[in-house]
Parts: sequence; structure tokens; C-alpha cells
Amino acid sequence: MLKDLYGKSRKFRMLFILLLWIAGIPVLQAGTPAAVTVVTTIPVETTLNRKITPSAAKIWVNMIDSARKTLDFGEFYLTGGNKPPLKQVVNAVLQAKKRGVRVRILTDRKMEKNSTALIARFRKAGIAVEIFDWGKLTGGVLHAKYFVVDGKMAYVGSQNFDWRSLKHIHETGVKVTDPAVVKGISEIFNSDWAFSAGNVNVYREMRKLKPLKFSPGCRLVASPGKFNPPGVNAALPELLNLIGKAKKKITIQLLNYSTWRYHSKKRFFDIDAALRAAAKRGVRVRMMVSDWNKRKPAVRDVQSLAAVPGITVKFVTIPPSKTGFIPYARVIHSKVMRVDDTVCWIGTSNWAYDYFYSSRNLELVIRNRKIANTLDMLFSNLWNSAYAVKVKPKADYKPPRIH
Repeated sequence: MLKDLYGKSRKFRMLFILLLWIAGIPVLQAGTPAAVTVVTTIPVETTLNRKITPSAAKIWVNMIDSARKTLDFGEFYLTGGNKPPLKQVVNAVLQAKKRGVRVRILTDRKMEKNSTALIARFRKAGIAVEIFDWGKLTGGVLHAKYFVVDGKMAYVGSQNFDWRSLKHIHETGVKVTDPAVVKGISEIFNSDWAFSAGNVNVYREMRKLKPLKFSPGCRLVASPGKFNPPGVNAALPELLNLIGKAKKKITIQLLNYSTWRYHSKKRFFDIDAALRAAAKRGVRVRMMVSDWNKRKPAVRDVQSLAAVPGITVKFVTIPPSKTGFIPYARVIHSKVMRVDDTVCWIGTSNWAYDYFYSSRNLELVIRNRKIANTLDMLFSNLWNSAYAVKVKPKADYKPPRIH
């Protein structure tokens, strides 16, 4: 009798798990660690809740300390290695090298002058550093910010390898252990590393790799699509698809939003049109952008969206530090979108043309109610704070000092 009941309950349990999988909801067995952990930087000297997620500085050091074989970093730039909390991160990287971990660091050519001191320090320690240069290929940069530990876990997020990004800027990222996602990030790193080391045919060779297959609960997308490994979709079509399928709500947090393109008279209306269409069909759209977005001409795009029925936009201003003005800091820099009940978008792209068509960026598309709830709490905490103020469609805004 007990055997029969156990057999039936096991069948029902397996059927339930199958239904959850079909619905796109990740299923974690008892004792299995979550594949994704949301990690943030909440600016010091603010009233924002710092207890919703772990801090990036702590997670970074823990991840690096766990490395036994390899550490691969893809970073826009490297700066402030003598200032905490990045100082602790740099020391962890150097200690990893001392204990025999192979460390590789890829950083961008156009930002190399900002990275000179740390590049020299890492190379002196025997760490390989390559300079990423897509100038002649797409004109873009390595805007992604990520690292991979032992090919088993990775970090992707808005934080640059910068002391300010771990202390004075609002940032969001994820620690991920999903095998397919980590493999995809590794394949992107290896290809970009090889190209930077002189293999101009690497992206053609990359197309011969076996296509990656992602679970419904966690997928990697990247930009530009034509330089992705097989199975890693281009980010922009995925973003537009998620917005296009929204039924109830969309929340967005960005550094900046713009339809304007560098060195071109053409405009980029793909995302703008998708958001307007969503609002028209009854989706509640809320967006936060930094006060850096008050600069012309991009401020006009934000004000235009704010005038659309069903769309509310807020500028967020993080007050100066008590220590005085800090260049390129005290700002929101997260790149996050939430759609309906479970869909999450976390990555490294601001919403403008070049981030999707010219520059290397990584994003994760996650379908998970727990992750969604965490992101909703982060959004609400900032949205309802004194730092977030509704955009006035006809106001004349003065942009803040940045540097």
C-alpha cells in the first residue's frame, strides 16, 4: 500500500515538475543552489535599502577567492585599484595568480588611458592582459562587464572594474552558475580574447561551434549578434520581443535612454516604438533614468516618452558624497527590465543604438518569480525614494556636473 502511494506521488511530482518546466519556471531540487543570485551596489550615504541583495564587492571577492584553475575578465576599463573596496578585489586577483590560477584580463582600447596603472600592475604580476579593439571592425567598444571563474560560474552586470562602481554608484548584476550560460560567456570571452591577440578569423571559426541550448529559465543574449557563438541570440530582437509580449507591466532602470545615434543623422526608434505600443495596449510602463540623461538631445526622448499615456518616467539624482564631488559617480547605472510576473532582463547595455549594433554587451533573460520579486523590491525602493522625481514633458532641465 505505502509502495503504491509513493509510486503515485512520485509520478504526480514528476508531472508537476514537467508542467513547471514547460511554463518556463526553473525548478530547483532540494539542496541545489540557485543558478542566479542578484547582486547590487547601493551608493553609500543614501537612505536606500542595502539589505535586499548581497553587495557586489563582497560577492566579487568570494568568487575570485574560490578560483582554482582560471579567472577570465572582460572589462570596459580598470581604475582605482588602490581605493577600497576595489583594492580588496585587486588583491584577491593577485592572490589567485600567486596560488597558480591562470588569470586573463581583456579591456578596451578606447578606455586604455584610464586603465594604465592597473594594466601595468597586473602585467608585472605575470597576469596576461589583452587590449580589445573593435575600432576597424564595428567602431564599438568592449562595454560588457563580466568575469568567469573556473568555467563554472560567472558574474555579469553594470559594475565596471572601478572602485566607484562598488561604492558610489547604483549598480545591478548577477552571479550565475547555469552551465549553458557560463559556457556561452566563456565562448564569447575566448573569441574576443583571440581576436584581440591577432586572430582575425576567430569569429568565422566560432560559427563552427556546437550551438548552445539554454533552459527556459535562464538565457544568455549578447551584442552585436553577428559576433555571438551559435545559440546566443542577438540582444535587441530579444528585448523587443519581451516588450512586445508584455501584458500587464514593464519596469525599467537605465543610466540613459536615447533614440539618437553617434555621428549619424538617422534615428533609432525600435525600442521607443515598442514601449509606446505596449502602453497603447494597456501595459503600465515605468522607467527610471539617471539625471545624466538631462543632456540634450537625449532629454527630449525621455520627455517625449513621459508625455505618453500609460508611461511614467522619473529622473533619479543621487546626492553628492559627504567627502565632496566624485567624477563619474553618484548616479544610477543599472540596466534592468522587468516584464509581468516572472520575466527579468539584467545586463550591460544602455538603451541606444550603438550598444546593440557596435559594442560588445551581455544580457541575461531570466524567468524566475524569486528573482523577479527581488528586482521589484529594488525598483520600488528607488522609485518611491526622494531621489526619484517625475519627468516633466515641457520642463527645461539643466544637466548635472559629471566630471
